[in-house]
Amino acid sequence: MARVWDEHWFGPTKTLDVTMASLRRRLREAAAGLPGPVRLPQITTLRGHGYRLEASPPAP
Repeated sequence: MARVWDEHWFGPTKTLDVTMASLRRRLREAAAGLPGPVRLPQITTLRGHGYRLEASPPAP
């Protein structure tokens, strides 16, 4: 978080969680507006470490 927000920032501790939830929602909404099936990458939460962007699973 210190890389994104100043290390002396005194905002709510859930700001990053809310930001990531918003990003996930926006990606789903954007994919819903595209024609055909769209496979999105997954944003995985790594508690205590950060987030990981994982490729979408292959289609069956």
